[in-house]
Amino acid sequence: MIKKYLLVMLVLLSLEAEELDRTGPYIALGGGYALYEDGRQSNLKMEPSYNINFIAGAFINKYLSVELALDYYNEFQSKDLSDSAKAMIIDVDTKAHYSFWHDQIDLYGAFGAGQIFWSENVLGVGSTSTSAVLRGDIGIGYRIGHDYTLNIGARRYFFNLEQLDDTYNMNINSFYTNLEVQF
Repeated sequence: MIKKYLLVMLVLLSLEAEELDRTGPYIALGGGYALYEDGRQSNLKMEPSYNINFIAGAFINKYLSVELALDYYNEFQSKDLSDSAKAMIIDVDTKAHYSFWHDQIDLYGAFGAGQIFWSENVLGVGSTSTSAVLRGDIGIGYRIGHDYTLNIGARRYFFNLEQLDDTYNMNINSFYTNLEVQF
């Protein structure tokens, strides 16, 4: 399977391309693998989860874009199966791009802010909360043809969770891939 994937990537990389337009709107759909860091208990270990993301954005120019993103994280489950958590995040971010090789390869970094909708079940007691969230991304994209880009990246969300008059620093780390379609 890996050999087939590498062969397809080699063929795509060997295609010659002209300078591509990097302005206008785009949408992206993808998913990934997420790790959750609970700031309340250092001994609580949660199993990784998968995530699904949907992004609508627009290139302002070849170096800058803005995005509205929706990330859904399926259940994070503790190793002893006593605790679980789910999250949905909506955020707006600014993304800086550096393209090279005829604008086919794109290195990017993003920073944004939004809202997290959090639900958890700890020892059989369910609760929900919301909090402001900060987002940071780094990644690389490969432009396939004129309208499609395959992105691979890492994303980190920072947020606070308030419980029983205490505030805890929480993180969700995600490694993702998505397919972007530019209009």
